[in-house]
This record gives sequence, C-alpha cells and structure tokens, in this order.
Amino acid sequence: MKELALGIDIGGTNTVFGLVDEKGNIFFQNSFKTKNYSNPNDLAKVIYDKWLEIKPKLKENEKLKGVGIGAPNGNYYTGCVEFAPNLNWNKKVRLSNMFQKYFNLPVYLDNDANVATIGEMTFGAAKTFKDFIFITIGTGLGSGFVSNGKLIYGHKGLAGEFGHTLHIPNGRLCGCGKKGCLEAYVSANGIKNTAIEILKKSKIKSLLRNFSNSELTPKLIYKAALKKDKLA
Repeated sequence: MKELALGIDIGGTNTVFGLVDEKGNIFFQNSFKTKNYSNPNDLAKVIYDKWLEIKPKLKENEKLKGVGIGAPNGNYYTGCVEFAPNLNWNKKVRLSNMFQKYFNLPVYLDNDANVATIGEMTFGAAKTFKDFIFITIGTGLGSGFVSNGKLIYGHKGLAGEFGHTLHIPNGRLCGCGKKGCLEAYVSANGIKNTAIEILKKSKIKSLLRNFSNSELTPKLIYKAALKKDKLA
C-alpha cells in the first residue's frame, strides 16, 4: 500500500495544496488566492471538495493517511492559527479541527516556516545539517530554528518568530500591530513599501517609475536591480 499525505501551504497571498508520498513525490497540486476565503471553514471545505474530485483517480494501492498544514502563526501544540497578521481571520482559529471534521483523518498543523524547515531538513539542502536557521520570505517573514537535529518550538510553540523581532524602534507599522518589526521591511510587502518610499524621496531615474504603486512587486524590483538600476 502506498501511503499519501495531503500537504497544504496557507500563505498570506496564495494557498497551495497537493498529494505527496513519503519520498516527497508530488502526485497532484493545486492553488487558489487565500483572500478569496475570509472564513477559514470555507477554505477547509474547498480543499476537501477538491480532494473528493481527486479521490476516485487514486490507484487501488494508494491511500490518503493524513493531512499536514503549514500556516502563518500556526501552533503545533494547539492546532490553531493564532492571530495571523497576514490572514483576514483576525482571531484564534482551530484550523486542525475544521479539517478533521471534513477528512476524518489525522491532521497536523504547524507554522508555515517550521514546515518549510522540516521539508528542507528532510528533502533539501539541509539534509546533512544538525544546526541551522531557515528563513522564508513571502507576504511575511518567517523562520525555523534547528538545534541538534530538532526543530525548536519553545514552551508555547511560538519560538523562532524572527519576523516580529524589533528592527527599528517606533518604525514602520507591521501587520501584527506593532511598529518596527523586521517583517515590515524584509518581506514582499516590506520590500515594495521601501521602494515606494525611496521613489517618493529620490529624484534618481529608475525603471521602477514606469509602474504604479499597485503594480510594483519585489520581482520587478529584482529585475530592475539585475539591469543595474541604482534605485532598485
């Protein structure tokens, strides 16, 4: 019997999910915009409905054994997403329970950066490392800390929140409500906001001036930098 898991990555912008085996082979993958589902239960249901479409296509020797979820501010100990600033839920959500209700299978939830760290430790460049820090940059800034081959969770399961360490006292407002967090500067939104601020203050010619604020993305800034754009 080939055992499969449904892996779900809930991001501030996109949610990606797919079926994988224990070797990391991907059998199916899909995605949608996270903001389309302000109710987390609706998000769980749309993924479950997609699973019902896929299920008849499995071979006789293939079976779904569980669900793994990576989400911003996901807490492995509680199975909750706790006040994630980059999601529209704005509360403590028992997301693992919602998925268990639909799938009736074991569901494991963790911080999205921790999940990425485990993936890198299992299948990626950190397979031979016992001590390392893994940093993720997306809508927000996440991190996972590994010591002696084990992920560090801390007493309450929230250790390693690198994005919400103080970077500039009384600085830019972060999505978490505090000012000066590193995430407010080093993230997709942070990089974009920095570019907008520099464009307003500077008179330097730049390719970035060909785009409106809403059109600017870190990818455009990166491409401009490759072309030796001084402002980028």
